[in-house]
Amino acid sequence: MSAKKDLLVTFPVDLGNKSYESNFMSIFADDLDFYRFPEKETKPASDKLSLAKVILARVQAAFALRKVVKAYTKEGRKVIFHGISPALFSYGSWKPQQTAIVLDWTRNLYPSIQGNPLKKGLGYSLHRKILKAVPKLLCMTDAIKDNLGQLYGVKKEALIRVPAPLLVEKLNIPPRPTPPKPKVLFVGGDLKRKGADVLLQGFNKELREKCTLTMMTNDRAADVAGVNFLPGLTYGSPAHKKAFEDHDIFILPTRMDSYPVAIAQAAAAGLAVITTKFALGAKEVIINGTTGYIAETPEECIAKLDTLLNTPALIDEFKNKGYEYVHQKFGKENIRENYLKVLGIN
Repeated sequence: MSAKKDLLVTFPVDLGNKSYESNFMSIFADDLDFYRFPEKETKPASDKLSLAKVILARVQAAFALRKVVKAYTKEGRKVIFHGISPALFSYGSWKPQQTAIVLDWTRNLYPSIQGNPLKKGLGYSLHRKILKAVPKLLCMTDAIKDNLGQLYGVKKEALIRVPAPLLVEKLNIPPRPTPPKPKVLFVGGDLKRKGADVLLQGFNKELREKCTLTMMTNDRAADVAGVNFLPGLTYGSPAHKKAFEDHDIFILPTRMDSYPVAIAQAAAAGLAVITTKFALGAKEVIINGTTGYIAETPEECIAKLDTLLNTPALIDEFKNKGYEYVHQKFGKENIRENYLKVLGIN
């Protein structure tokens, strides 16, 4: 790979990061070169053995990554890492003054918010070393910015707020009139963490009479009676887009998410949105009570859904205002200009 522009190293470790990778490549197609780490996709670890295999694969992929990063650094190009891991695996091949990291998550983000024991072992020490060495950390949420300052000791001047690369144009579907029986949509892979159990348990006879529920996930646990099970859809595909177009309300009663991207996708596609404050990017996308609901708990999401179903005019209001808000705030060119300014790229 020859160094033509500055380099963005993507890290598509999960579905959210895969979406970010695709969006980054679309937004900055004319401004940056791209390199995926690792080049060959590795499946998520489900046990200690598979975790060891994933780590080994990343160590092997690090040699290729280091070679690429070193070439860009030698030519005086900037290197931007999406996430800490690619910066860690290529440590020593980049120079801090030519480097930036874009983040919405650390290993201690969720424990710090949930009040659980922090992970302060070797991984924490290595991550802190990387984070404190890089002069520009681009933070997608206030939660990650606070986390980096308070738990990793990063200096305030290194922490820069940026919008998430949401690319709302990809699901630009103007709001549709809400039918007498609205259609409710859930999207997510990690059902327990995303509160799908709360949703399925709360989807009682009374709610079934007022709306339909679709679960867009590959997890067969969501394939239950009385629910539309929608597996196997690829993000951005015609079928994926149609699924959003066919629904009216998006609900994500999550217990913890660093952003998540799906709430912005739903608002961009003209759906009213209900989620929790534990979707740490929710307040970036939703004006609570004006363009959607941000509940205090997963259980409260069910009550908010009932409230919305009992107020049909409010569904349309949330749809219209939410659609306008995210398309104005997260337009492709706005995001592009923001990042390029922060990174000092002409």
